[in-house]
Amino acid sequence: MPPYTRDLAANDQVKWSAEFEVPEIGTDILVRINGIGRAKVVGYATQDGYLGVMCEPYNPPDWWVRQNGLPGPANAALAFGAEISRIQTGEGA
Repeated sequence: MPPYTRDLAANDQVKWSAEFEVPEIGTDILVRINGIGRAKVVGYATQDGYLGVMCEPYNPPDWWVRQNGLPGPANAALAFGAEISRIQTGEGA
């Protein structure tokens, strides 16, 4: 994971846009946008100065599957801190 800051005005590091720490690979999260739902963090990426998590949705909406295919390593979704919530393993979503 690259170094990051929570200071959204910073220009010298990538920014993390959530109040909580960046989830570790293998962690379950809830992708709140567009009804994507529960997903597993499989990596990290940056875009436009922001750090995001690459994640594989467990049960994405039909539109997501039509656009991306079945969830898997080749088509993980990029979600940013402001778009996700932490979730405890075993917690329903």
